[in-house]
Amino acid sequence: MKACILLGNTRENSNTEAVSRFFADELSAGGVEVRFFKLREMNILPCVGCDACHSELDSFGCVLSDDMAEMADEILASELLVLTSPVYTWLPTPSLKAVMDRLYAFTKYPEGEDEFNLMKGRRLALITTSASECDENCDLLSEAVRRMAQYAGLPYLGYFAAQDKGREYITGKEVENGARAFARKCIEN
Repeated sequence: MKACILLGNTRENSNTEAVSRFFADELSAGGVEVRFFKLREMNILPCVGCDACHSELDSFGCVLSDDMAEMADEILASELLVLTSPVYTWLPTPSLKAVMDRLYAFTKYPEGEDEFNLMKGRRLALITTSASECDENCDLLSEAVRRMAQYAGLPYLGYFAAQDKGREYITGKEVENGARAFARKCIEN
């Protein structure tokens, strides 16, 4: 099994990245090959809504020239796609939001036929951190990802959220155990 983890955090060694590393370590321990993409280091342009991607029925097909094409190939080679982001105002970071919008290019609309999504067969999960209570701050992002998965016909495995109560807490056993348990759930489902 292969997993593609998109790190949407804006800072190096952030809390979200620390939680994602616990998750990835557990995936690796379970025999999963893990590939990380640090979105903050990549050139990801926003979708321009031209719909040119939908005429390319067997590939990502986006006309924009950036790092998204390489990531798209890795997403298609993976069985599990994990989006990660801190939540600031109930939403993902701009870099992850740009990727989420660009994932629309995997949906194809052949003339006279039913639409389909090239990501079919993959599963989607979310890891997030928040300075506020996660139940009240991360739920909107989770709902957005759930709806995105539903639209694409992908199983949404849910999310793991950790509240930022300081670096010692976020890198402590409680958060580590939670992230690892979520990883095992993602392997099993």
